[in-house]
Amino acid sequence: MKLLKNIIRILALTSLSLSLTPLTTAKAADANAISVNTSDLTKSDDSVVTSLAANDTTVADSKVSTVTVTVLSGYLTLDAVPDFNFGNIALGTTAKLKNNTADTTGIENPGEDGNTKGLLQVTDSRNLTSKEDIPGFNLYAKMGSLVGADNTSLDAILDLSSMPLLDSNNNNVSSSSTNLSTQAASLTSNASTTSTVMDLKKGSYNPGVIKAGFNTPDSASMTLPKSSDYSYDKSSKNMNAVVTWILTANPTVTTK
Repeated sequence: MKLLKNIIRILALTSLSLSLTPLTTAKAADANAISVNTSDLTKSDDSVVTSLAANDTTVADSKVSTVTVTVLSGYLTLDAVPDFNFGNIALGTTAKLKNNTADTTGIENPGEDGNTKGLLQVTDSRNLTSKEDIPGFNLYAKMGSLVGADNTSLDAILDLSSMPLLDSNNNNVSSSSTNLSTQAASLTSNASTTSTVMDLKKGSYNPGVIKAGFNTPDSASMTLPKSSDYSYDKSSKNMNAVVTWILTANPTVTTK
């Protein structure tokens, strides 16, 4: 089976201050695999009704509209990745998620795919008629160093909590009585390996939308270890890091 891979970059913005409060944010982007739009067509010329008796069943007026959708079949897609904003943070401390609106002011090459809802979403439309045969998939993430406009860099740790995996109706995607969740992941700047965020096995989940929300204080945190290479002069800096998300499909195993 052809390996499907989708890589999406996310921006992590952090504002640091040697005084008590530096600023920290992380940014990701919005991607929608399916869109639905409704638009009215041209009105008919006889749309004005001057009189109509109470017992008259004649149609007074009629309008038509168009609905458009992109139907996915046989695809595995990474639809959305979240931005993160950790507010103020000092070196040697940890900050919980503040919101999902990242500040990219003055930042070169920011991540452009993140969303402000904290949404992480995959759509699996493979073999919809036989969910037991869907081979599963993995979602990995890795993060670079935080870099400021003056090229100052810092290593950081982005921790993602285990969050429920839900479908489009906010029900757990599990095909059994055991609920499924993302894996708790710790992303260290420039780590040699990726961190696993989703690991869904064959037949363990219902296909379609598979999403998780990272939009509460306990869903994510950022730690800034103290650095011997960093100048501890009084300052406040906006810094960013790039997080790369990698979606891979598990291979299909056939028996002869």
